[in-house]
Amino acid sequence: MNFSLKQWIVIVVLVSFIAFGAGMIAGKGAAKVQSSNSTPVVTTKETVEIKDDTPKDVTVYVAGAVKKSDVYKLPVGSIVKDAIEKAGGATKDADLVAINLAQKVQDGEEIVVPTKQSNIAPSSTSSSKNNGKININTASLTELETLPGIGEVKGNAIIQYRKTHGAFKSTHDITNVSGIGEKTFEKIEALITV
Repeated sequence: MNFSLKQWIVIVVLVSFIAFGAGMIAGKGAAKVQSSNSTPVVTTKETVEIKDDTPKDVTVYVAGAVKKSDVYKLPVGSIVKDAIEKAGGATKDADLVAINLAQKVQDGEEIVVPTKQSNIAPSSTSSSKNNGKININTASLTELETLPGIGEVKGNAIIQYRKTHGAFKSTHDITNVSGIGEKTFEKIEALITV
């Protein structure tokens, strides 16, 4: 039998398709045989370590009326009372009513425990006016706001300064309060006392 070149190409292509098809059928059959095999398939489990980047501690600075002012590490979720205890506890003159002992502490926070002397309540029985002058150690926010150049922000700064640093020793000490400079002092000097 003599075949032309075209016929040989057709025969080779047909044989190739038949061989390929037979291989596919044989492969599926082998896969079925393998899947029906009773040997259990063993899989390996990889241990994946998950890193927890959540901080476990917070760092706070405890100062004021405590036995040992310093920087302390506390577990996340700690409250102001925990921070004070870490600093050796409050001193005898500490005014713990003036701060929120149950407040959660934040990382990097400064906790200043005031003394009873420095935390004079605005409703103090001692008069905040003396000879018509406003006593900057006892004046309420409302009274401080009557002074020229002293608004709510500066008034609150004066009260916070008293709580943190204690009573003013002289009227000029008010210039130590943030936002109150010599020009403001000149305006209020004749109107204030300690």
